[in-house]
Amino acid sequence: MNGRSDAELMAMSADGDDSAFAEIVSRYQDVLLNFFMRKGVSFADGQDLAQRTLLRLWRYRHRYEPTAKFTTFLFLLAGQVAIDFIRAEGRRNGLQEDLEREAEAEATAGTMHSAGETSVVCRPAEPDDAQGERVRRAVASLPPGLRDVVELGVFQDLPYAEVSEILGIPVGTVKSRMFNALKKLKELMNER
Repeated sequence: MNGRSDAELMAMSADGDDSAFAEIVSRYQDVLLNFFMRKGVSFADGQDLAQRTLLRLWRYRHRYEPTAKFTTFLFLLAGQVAIDFIRAEGRRNGLQEDLEREAEAEATAGTMHSAGETSVVCRPAEPDDAQGERVRRAVASLPPGLRDVVELGVFQDLPYAEVSEILGIPVGTVKSRMFNALKKLKELMNER
């Protein structure tokens, strides 16, 4: 890294300097991947979402105004990408559940079961030994409002004022959500 600021790199990128944008990508691709994985997505989905965010950043490079910190702009874009993904995932899961119910109904319609017969599906337990994995799961289980302040304030180490700007909520709300999130995380970690 040669010490150029994010704002300088974005200005250079807007002027057609592809190497400046490549430097932005190099700085933030892992940060974005971690951001998405802490939201509970898989590694592969996290990579895809990070790439989508960087593509969106490329499309908006001419609109970037350095009035706020670059990371605020970047995480606003990442938040929009996450919302799009969650909506699409919800539609996909709903369709999959409908198809599974339909297949199950067809299977049971063609088969006669005795009154006392039940079927049990056993799935192997996932290994949950690593402390990092426990924390990731606990954070992923938080309600979205709490999870977002933890992700931005703790994992991305952003100040409350910047978290407030990214999420569009007052700083006091960020503080109370952080308090509640950390309290809930402590409870979840003690349960496990």
